[in-house]
Amino acid sequence: MRVAIVEDDEGEVRELKALFERYGRQHGEDITISAYGDAVNFLTDYRPDYDLVLLDIEMPLMDGMTAAGKLRELDPYVILVFVTNMRQYAVAGYSVNALDFMVKPVTWFDFERLMNKVRRAVEAGENRDVTVSGGGVLKRIPSSRIKYVEIYRHKLTVHTEFGDIETWGSLADIEEQVPADSFAKPKNCYLVNLKFVDGVEKEDVIVGSERLKISHIRRKEFMEALMRYLGRRR
Repeated sequence: MRVAIVEDDEGEVRELKALFERYGRQHGEDITISAYGDAVNFLTDYRPDYDLVLLDIEMPLMDGMTAAGKLRELDPYVILVFVTNMRQYAVAGYSVNALDFMVKPVTWFDFERLMNKVRRAVEAGENRDVTVSGGGVLKRIPSSRIKYVEIYRHKLTVHTEFGDIETWGSLADIEEQVPADSFAKPKNCYLVNLKFVDGVEKEDVIVGSERLKISHIRRKEFMEALMRYLGRRR
């Protein structure tokens, strides 16, 4: 788990790091922590590499709520948790899709409860994030929002619920990032999210308004993957 702590109080940072270390030991979780003393430094050259961001609300230069709004413009999907002295601020966190909040001083009981919640969110297979480069910037996409991916001459098109993203690479780059039990390849040039399969007719798999060809060599494997997926959903 990759964590960013954005907190201007060095004592608070040390205490949070100690809590993360304790949690990692007790729960067998490998946790990498990056700490930032202010939100401006954190957001400058931000890359969507984190699973969790802990964000203090009261900070100099830029307060936590403003920073959260800017973070969501750069990364709509990273798990965000506020750390605050004042509980009333936490309600505003829902406007930036914060998972939860912790009130200082953070106790082990509250921290462990929250981290169990974070861990469930991170490990939820269908919500695993895929990172692609599009338009010269890195973009994080929940795999559950991807309908299918196609490749043509090393050009990847990621078809999502909110539009298409074009980039360069290999289908294997995407395949390594998505949950194996939710995606399958009807043909070497397609990787399909089985959640969006509306049916199979002859040599076509129907994904929304699209018809994608199923190759003879992959048909048996694809249909078995689809049947396993549908069986889990019953």
